This record gives sequence, structure tokens and C-alpha cells, in this order.
Amino acid sequence: MAPSRARRASDYQPTIWAAGVATYRMRKGRPEFLLVHRPRYDDWSLPKGKLDRGESFIACAEREVFEEAGVTGLIEDAIGTVGYITAAGNAKVVRYWLFHAKEETFRPNSEVDRIRWLRPARALERVSYTRDAAVLEAATSMAADRPAGKVLLVRHVDAGNKKKWKKADVVRPISIRGHEQMEALVTRLLRTPINRIVSSPMLRCEQTVGPLAQRLGMRVELSQRLKRGATPDDVMLLIKRSRRQRIVLCSHGETIGPLMRHLAGDPRVTVSGALEWPKGSLWELNTRNGRVVSARHIPRA
Repeated sequence: MAPSRARRASDYQPTIWAAGVATYRMRKGRPEFLLVHRPRYDDWSLPKGKLDRGESFIACAEREVFEEAGVTGLIEDAIGTVGYITAAGNAKVVRYWLFHAKEETFRPNSEVDRIRWLRPARALERVSYTRDAAVLEAATSMAADRPAGKVLLVRHVDAGNKKKWKKADVVRPISIRGHEQMEALVTRLLRTPINRIVSSPMLRCEQTVGPLAQRLGMRVELSQRLKRGATPDDVMLLIKRSRRQRIVLCSHGETIGPLMRHLAGDPRVTVSGALEWPKGSLWELNTRNGRVVSARHIPRA
């Protein structure tokens, strides 16, 4: 099987566009989050729904939380985009916002028969889906610590033997093994809320995160600050400019290695996990005001 047939671009195109909110209110100085119960599915989830024709994502999100839970309020920030496959086998993409509730007039309706306002830990226990849990975790961080952000630092997947590649290195593609690693990455990252995807200009990096971007209806931004051999200062400037966002960065071992050694040597940064960066692996960097405060290694699936 040729590597290009591992997946076609059309395989990643979403068939359902939707929007939703992680809705919170403050009680005694602490946030509570809204979950809705849908009797059709007997689940507890975040308010969300499909876009009407010509409707914007934000307008859809505001409409859905009002229709399902009778809540009006203020959209404060974009949490990110997640994707998944529905029970019917359709690719679905949901863009979520942090929503501060101001007024509540819930009445049971055809979609939702009950609602609950819960502290973050209880909401995470009650919610029915891991993708909603990931959105809730991000929303909790945003509500409690507005300058907080997250970087998912990806090393590109396998691209074969560079010594045997006869053309320019910039166009060296990922291998069959790399396609398998890419599939695992897409599966893992789809359910993590993401605001931006940025890649090194090298083809193998673009191919590593391109399918994720296609599935989420996003575009891959290219940056020389992620090129092979870029300095830690190059990458840190990119991270600093992405404050308060959840961003995927795809780069090379020659770039990620020096960056991670730099962070490991910074006493202000808590680093957990093996200090390694094999192809197709992840580092999760938590930021505050654009500065990395902790880093966690996530081994390949």
C-alpha cells in the first residue's frame, strides 16, 4: 500500500458542524459548571448543537445553551475545537466557548429534562464523555486562572531513512509507519480542545498535523521558529505570543531536544516524565502569561 493511500484528505472532512459552551457561574467565589441531561441518550453533557444554515459558531453556541438550559450570559473566550465520530459513523466537529451565565430560566424541554450546576471535580465525575471532560478541564483552568494556556509539542512522525532520500530534505514525506503514528496522534488530539495548529515548514511536519487540522476544520500555520535547528528562544517566543491559547506545535528532534533540556534546567518549570522526544511523541506544556510553568512527557500510543 502506498503511503498516500493510508488516508485521503476527504476521509478527514467533517460532515457535522456544531458549537457548544462550558457554562459557569460563581458561587461563594468558586465556579460551578452546567451539565444537561438528555433523556434521549440518558447522558450528562455540555450544551451543544448543530449549526443552522447561515448561522455562525458563536450564535449557535449562545442559542443552544438558551434552548437547552434557559441560560443567557456572556461568551468570554474560545476554549477550542474537538472532533469525534458519532454513533452513526459521521465525523463531527464542535467548537466550544467559555460562557459566563448571567440569568437562568430553565424549563424541561424536548431535548433536556434536567440540569445540574456542579463544582469542577463533581462535574468531571458526572459528565458522560471523555471529550466533554477535556473541555471542562480547560474551562476550569480558564475560569480560575485567565492567563493560563497549553502547548502540545509534537515531534513529527517517522519519515523513513533520510540518508536514502535523494531529493531536498524539505519535501521528505512521512513513511507508512509514519502514517500509523499520525493516525494515533490524530485520535489522541481530536478530543483535546485546540485553538491553533502551527508547524515547521518541512513536509513531514505538515503531514503529521495536517489531517488533524482537516478534521477540525482548521488550517496549519507554518513558522520558521519551528524549523529544524531552531533555538529554544525561537520556540519560546512563539509560545509567548500564543498566551491563553491551546496550541499544537509540530517540530523536529533537533529543535525539541534543546528546548526541553532548557526547560528541564529552569527551576521555575516542573518537568515530569522521561526527558525524551521520539518521533510521534508529545510534550504537554502548561503556560501562564506565555511562560511555561510545567511540562509533561506523553509517550507514543
